[in-house]
Amino acid sequence: MSEAIGRRTFLKGMGGMAGAVLLGACNPSRPPVNAANRTVRVKSWGDLGYPSPFIYVAGPGYWRMSLLFDSLTWPDATGEQLPWLAKSYKRSEDGLLWSVELRDAKWDDGRPVTAGDVAFTYEYYTDQVFTPLLTGVPRPGVDVRATGEKSVEFRLGAPEATFLQQTLGTMPIVPEHIFSTIEDPQSVFDDRVFIGCGAYRLDSKNVNADTEAYVAKPDYYLGTPYVKRIEMIGVPDDDEIAALRIGVLDGAGARAEGVRDEVLAPIRAKPKEFGLIERPAGFAFPLFFNLTKGGPLADLRFRRACVHALDRQDMVKRLLTGNGEVGSAGWLPPSNPYFSAAGVRTYPFDRPLAERILDEAGYRRAGASGPRMGLDGSPLRFTLTIPDLVPIALAELIVANLGAVGVQIDIKLERVDLVRTYGAKLAANYDLVVQSYPGPSGTGPGGDPDQLRGVYHSSPPSQTHKATGYKNPEVDRLIDAQLATLDVEERKRLVARIQQIVSEDLPAMMLYYTTFYFAFRQSVFDAWYYTPGGFATGLSDAYNKHAYITGRQKGLDFRS
Repeated sequence: MSEAIGRRTFLKGMGGMAGAVLLGACNPSRPPVNAANRTVRVKSWGDLGYPSPFIYVAGPGYWRMSLLFDSLTWPDATGEQLPWLAKSYKRSEDGLLWSVELRDAKWDDGRPVTAGDVAFTYEYYTDQVFTPLLTGVPRPGVDVRATGEKSVEFRLGAPEATFLQQTLGTMPIVPEHIFSTIEDPQSVFDDRVFIGCGAYRLDSKNVNADTEAYVAKPDYYLGTPYVKRIEMIGVPDDDEIAALRIGVLDGAGARAEGVRDEVLAPIRAKPKEFGLIERPAGFAFPLFFNLTKGGPLADLRFRRACVHALDRQDMVKRLLTGNGEVGSAGWLPPSNPYFSAAGVRTYPFDRPLAERILDEAGYRRAGASGPRMGLDGSPLRFTLTIPDLVPIALAELIVANLGAVGVQIDIKLERVDLVRTYGAKLAANYDLVVQSYPGPSGTGPGGDPDQLRGVYHSSPPSQTHKATGYKNPEVDRLIDAQLATLDVEERKRLVARIQQIVSEDLPAMMLYYTTFYFAFRQSVFDAWYYTPGGFATGLSDAYNKHAYITGRQKGLDFRS
């Protein structure tokens, strides 16, 4: 293995360059990338656990784990689920039975992958309790049986529109002969938990240096992977694009929280050297009102006035130089195939209207232009909680916008790690909070519309993004109905109605969506893409392993 580039090396290596602070240096010991070694270097994302199916952390942890462990299906650049570890799959007409035939694949220790491994994997996942940061856990309630050495059936109690993507295309299959001897897979870190049937093996991992390396298996059952080696290198978040420009990385994503034109300008200026792809609404910032606090926060008139007071178009312009779009009160962005504008209430910036709504609701100002008072005579003052990934400039704009209509806001910073970032939200210990979405949930704004379950259903699978205190029986019914609906047009109708209702009830408001950008060095690897609907649980990143393995954007024809 060539010498790894750690965070310390990166920070010490380079001085400034026009338009950006470049903190890094190329590693002179690393051989040049060419057709022979086909090495691709990307950001490591820090310590996201080990690439075991039961230890990784959140989306970036999942996609590196997926290099070692395969699921039954996997999408390409069309979003279509290709037969992967499965040679074929078939759904019954009523949607209650999925029949899968496996390919001839082997585990890293030479033993064959069997239908028994598939059945064991599902039972193993659903018999244990994992953290919300483990995104690939399938829903329980399915009877999975091996009907032959290479045949397996999934029998569902009710049709499930997301089953193909969320279970067959997400659940990493593990070897029964290994994990049946492990009672608690979240506590084991030895080599046993890295025995997979995926296209790559873990070559090295250095937590202190923030590096990892994966090498391709020449005897991979689908073919010889195009990218022979994937190196993951620690770089500061703000300098990922800069690291690409100076040769430390071969592919780099702009900050998910949003990027300004001046960061992308040097990439756009050299189209022969760099490629640039984009995806609308890859990330988002929703504002949640804690309805359980009662008082104004539980008052629909107050919430509507607050949203009318927020100049969200100005936020997109100031913070992103337009590289994003204003959010929908129905949550889903216009780029989502299930987005509907029909009947969805809009909340354009209108300060006089916000003032009038507050006046009519009885929230009067103390003096002609003083702060407003609650119905009980106490000051209308709230705390806005800002977790780690939310730009402080966004919080300051919210404070200014609401202050202009007499609503006083104090900012509470929660600059902590990913797990504790959601502590206040999970405990409902907040007034207002802006979160980064998707955060640890895995499904981005452009993913399957069942993501609405996690926000608006009264019994969501996790409270991570729950609209705190919100309960609407009709919304619950519609969310359950759309999941059990296999007809796409009927499902769109149900999802459209959900968007209408929640836009009226307004327990949360999507402030804006950011556009994802990914830049890459054309001469090293040029098959990057964003997967429609995301890969696995709906991950929005450009790190779909299909591109690494096939060297192409579509199908299973491998690039030579």
